Amino acid sequence: MAQEIDKGAHLTIGWAEPIDTLNPATTGARNVGSLLTNMFDTLVWLNKDFEIEPLLAKDWSVSEDGLKYTFNLREDVTFHDGTKFNAEAVVANIAYITGPDTQSKIALGLIGPCKSATATAEFTVEITCTAPYSPLLAQLGEPYLGIQSPEAIATYGADLGQHPTGTGVFKFVSYELSQSLVLERFEDYNWMAAADHDGASNIAGITFQIVPNSQARVSQFLSDQSHVMQQTPGVYWKSLGASDAYTQIAVPISGLGIFAPINASRFPTDDLAVRKAIMHAIDKTGVVQLAEAGVFPVSNTPLQKGMTGYDESLEDAYPYDVEKAAKLLTDAGWTKPGEFWEKDGKTLTLDLTAISTVPSYPLLAQAMQGYLRDFGMDAQVRQLAVPAWLAANVEGDMSLTPLQYIGVDPDALHFWVLPGEYFNWSHWSDPELTDLIIQGQQESDTEKRIEIYSKAQKIIMDNAVLMPIRQNIDLLMTVKNLTGVTYSGGGFEYFGAASLTK
Repeated sequence: MAQEIDKGAHLTIGWAEPIDTLNPATTGARNVGSLLTNMFDTLVWLNKDFEIEPLLAKDWSVSEDGLKYTFNLREDVTFHDGTKFNAEAVVANIAYITGPDTQSKIALGLIGPCKSATATAEFTVEITCTAPYSPLLAQLGEPYLGIQSPEAIATYGADLGQHPTGTGVFKFVSYELSQSLVLERFEDYNWMAAADHDGASNIAGITFQIVPNSQARVSQFLSDQSHVMQQTPGVYWKSLGASDAYTQIAVPISGLGIFAPINASRFPTDDLAVRKAIMHAIDKTGVVQLAEAGVFPVSNTPLQKGMTGYDESLEDAYPYDVEKAAKLLTDAGWTKPGEFWEKDGKTLTLDLTAISTVPSYPLLAQAMQGYLRDFGMDAQVRQLAVPAWLAANVEGDMSLTPLQYIGVDPDALHFWVLPGEYFNWSHWSDPELTDLIIQGQQESDTEKRIEIYSKAQKIIMDNAVLMPIRQNIDLLMTVKNLTGVTYSGGGFEYFGAASLTK
């Protein structure tokens, strides 16, 4: 007998990370992206197979020169505040993202050189680029380009992130700093694109309980205080999954995986031999086993498997090999008279920074530290709150830091290696690499793009400025009577098609 769907059900989710802002244009956080996916719609929906489907845009066309994108929009959409969605709303969003006062992070980069929008009819909008930009269509499906109410943009200004107003399947109710985000069903919703579900959600509301402490998140879930546990710790993923009492959903997060930029601008990691030695001195399989019960596959390339441009030939570029690491340092003039390597009277000391509020990062940093110290590098770990962590990375006040970056196109690399980019935390660039990245942005032929990004990744690996660590997967554990949880391309959880049965 089929179980009855509970249309009045309120879903509680144990969410692992704090929220910086609920403004799509100004956040840079992956975990916030999933929250935005449930409040904001984008022009297109990028499904889990990276296929581009209509959402707020019914259809689109691209000019022969690749400089103009024309979107025909849905005519039956309203924002949560009652404002009508139309072409002028899209124009207002592009103007807001590109405005100097907005200080957009991810969103501005995602639109690349396509920074001009014009309403040519009430429900037709043209986005114009100054150069061809192949990633645009797919990246318009990322939640950081969620369309916001132009009325909200005009009304709230700098406080917009406290009043998120989209056209998404759920409406904002309240946010308590570092405690909870509460959403309710948008009853008028009738343009859902995902997971074979039409109309408004079967879920009446969602509370995202912000529980950074992983043990507390587990306790909450096991005591039936939540229906979903996000970022399930590896040891519980194994044990609870084996019990068949819960449902496991492994959400693959595309992009650069979990990796570490290595600072090439200050001693001792300004020495290429040191950077390469670091890559050889860390046993990534051991790191994942120590930090996360070995539940994640290691990563050895800048772009993750399944992405356009992934290059299998780079998988063996830096095997775990302490003898090779030692030879690299010796050949570069380093000596090891005692516990640690030295050169010109200076000890090889490394500063590993990690976000203190995301448990996996300190654990990864500490596991990496163990291998580096065993090899003879005086590695120290600094756990920092997000503002201090960001400042250290931007200013180059660190040696390396584990983190993640989500991308749906290989152009995601440009944020980390082009000169002047906010996320160029290796503080390094290369003219040949810059030329390749620009070529990749402008090339529309997939096979040619694959060749371009293969060359680009080889340069990155040869210079050892980004160290791949492991594949990025969000491990969701849910109660058995919750169905329909899915995700958009890139790995952003979507609860609009979910149902709880009685």
